[in-house]
Amino acid sequence: MEKRNVMAIILEKVARNSVKVAADSRCMYCLHQPKQPKGIEKFRK
Repeated sequence: MEKRNVMAIILEKVARNSVKVAADSRCMYCLHQPKQPKGIEKFRK
């Protein structure tokens, strides 16, 4: 049971960091902001 808990915590941290990066990123080719879910604004810097 403990191993499952540790994996869940690691996956949660990876997912949270991925959302933070996606919230602050733009397309590098044409510099537009891709469509994102409405709740992602709270993760912006």
